[in-house]
Amino acid sequence: MVFDRGPLEVVEATVTILVDNTVMELIPGSRMINRISKPSASFIAEHGFAALIETEGKKILVDTGATGIALEHNLSLIGLTFDNIDIVFLSHGHNDHTGGLHKVKGNIITHPDVFYERYLETKEGARFDLSSPQTDSFMHKIDFFREPVSLAKGVITTGEIERIHQWEELKIFRVRKNGKIIDDRIIDDQGVIINTRKGLVIIAGCSHAGIVNLTVA
Repeated sequence: MVFDRGPLEVVEATVTILVDNTVMELIPGSRMINRISKPSASFIAEHGFAALIETEGKKILVDTGATGIALEHNLSLIGLTFDNIDIVFLSHGHNDHTGGLHKVKGNIITHPDVFYERYLETKEGARFDLSSPQTDSFMHKIDFFREPVSLAKGVITTGEIERIHQWEELKIFRVRKNGKIIDDRIIDDQGVIINTRKGLVIIAGCSHAGIVNLTVA
């Protein structure tokens, strides 16, 4: 992993998980975690992932969940709307991370492979469509990158992750390229790195490249 855009500065940052498979309603907050959800205004969950990074006056949305329903609702509970988002980063092209794309607008940063047709195929031969929804040229301005990109001061994407340890890859994904469905190594899978005073914070998305590959690259 090469940061070729100068040193990664140390910053203060808040990360809020906006979409996840579960909501920890019964676990109290702590010095590390401020649980905002309460009986009269509870977060909702759905399959998929989205996180909000707030730092240096910027709000960066990482992924959009599967439908946009949980994302919009949970954003509202922390007093925000999609108008407050400065940048959207899509970690990879599976629809449980990009399905809420129709809700967001403005600048989107992602990998060139994100909008291919994608599938999960079981050993029994069943195939499930994981393709991302298409973008709207009136709502979205998209920039594609394979290399690391600075999202804000102290915040950078990993870029493509070298597959040093191939045992971390699952062989169940397919992609349509040039009219053919082939094995998908999900080379678009990327993470986000935040350089804090307590060390690096890594948001891995689905970590299809493998968490070991991500952290040793």
